[in-house]
Amino acid sequence: MAIHGMKESLWLKSLLSELFGTFSNPIIHFSNNQAMIVLTHDHQYYVCTKHIDVCYHWIHWVVKEGALCLMYCPTDDMVADALTKVLSYYAL
Repeated sequence: MAIHGMKESLWLKSLLSELFGTFSNPIIHFSNNQAMIVLTHDHQYYVCTKHIDVCYHWIHWVVKEGALCLMYCPTDDMVADALTKVLSYYAL
């Protein structure tokens, strides 16, 4: 889930900031989920998003503060995405 990766990257940034000094650049996360990227920038109420838990609104706040930046990356361009998929029987 994307939120756990974002939390972990912010934690690592805070750890590295304590060791080496502060980092001024935001953390960039590449995602192929365009709806999630739009919701982080547009914090309006929609009927289809009323089921979203409060913890997911945390992402909007972090993006607004400038600690995180979400960028769209098509699935075909994601190198690590192949490592998360199950190989077919014929690929073995």
